[in-house]
Amino acid sequence: MLVRSFPLVRVSKCPNCPADLACSIANKSSKLLLNNHKAECWNCGHKPYIYNCPCSACIAIRRKEEVQTEIKMKNDIKLKKEAIEKEYGFERYEKIEEDSLSIKEKIFLCTILRCCLSEDGQYINPIGSSLEPVTPHQELTTKIIKHLIKNKILVPSTDSDIDAFVFDENNKPNSYYTYDVKYVLNINANDKFSLLIERLLYLEIDVHESYETLLDIWKDLAFYEVLSYFLHQMNDVGYEPSIGEVTKTTFSKLLENFSVGQVFNIIFRAVANSTRAYQSGEYAKKHAMNMVVTSCRNQGERAIAEQWDLKLYNRIRQLPESELSKMLFTAILQQPHIGFRVSPTLENLLEIAKSNNL
Repeated sequence: MLVRSFPLVRVSKCPNCPADLACSIANKSSKLLLNNHKAECWNCGHKPYIYNCPCSACIAIRRKEEVQTEIKMKNDIKLKKEAIEKEYGFERYEKIEEDSLSIKEKIFLCTILRCCLSEDGQYINPIGSSLEPVTPHQELTTKIIKHLIKNKILVPSTDSDIDAFVFDENNKPNSYYTYDVKYVLNINANDKFSLLIERLLYLEIDVHESYETLLDIWKDLAFYEVLSYFLHQMNDVGYEPSIGEVTKTTFSKLLENFSVGQVFNIIFRAVANSTRAYQSGEYAKKHAMNMVVTSCRNQGERAIAEQWDLKLYNRIRQLPESELSKMLFTAILQQPHIGFRVSPTLENLLEIAKSNNL
């Protein structure tokens, strides 16, 4: 093309050197006389129309900005760490005496330590990083953690990731994410700290003096195992249930007479019947979904009245046994999986203890 043989036209001064920015003359089909949008420096090669201009001056400017950004970032991190240390430093908390821990608190701690204790035993990794389920449901896990935090048994570690803390406009940490921070044990051991860790990891509990506590934990475990299974089965068929008092009361009452495995059976059949009714067009989806809890209640009452031999369903792969369950039934009561096969009652707990000479 003829325009390519024309000399470049000066359009402005280069911002990076004494030379000029120049551009070529546009071809005849263009509405503009000059290709201003492609001006570049004939000396240093600066190309202002390119975002990451490859000229040496622009590269140097970008490197300087990167260094300044890195310095600022490091300074911000330093200030935030100092603020975290000031707000959550270990020395701010009065230590809890080991002997003041209740049986329930020791069981809770044992469960968390088994899931999240660091290899050197100095801190507890974020609960959210546990590869094993701490409890059957996040709501129960949260209750346990909040109880230990409220009673200053667990306190956040200042070595936690900065992003685990929430900062206000003055860069002061005013809260933290329960599942993302590391924790440290705020306990004054009776002897060495390493021996405290050992005692918590391998609890020795007098079952005869702990029936009430163990039964409370068992009931919570059973309820949340049933709730988790219910939610899984409902979500699996496209239902989106809301968990209210009716649902909670229904499952609690069922567990007074049936094991977790038997309630799984009841839930499975209720969901299957509801799905069939919806798919056949007999009921709208919302109506069919609301039928499930009612069906569970009705099945339970009929099973009692007609003395059904209700089969136990097994755990499913998606909902493995939690660490709290293993702790209670395998480590303490020495009868693995029994809590899944019999209902959580005092009578059954006494029978389990008796059969194992506990």
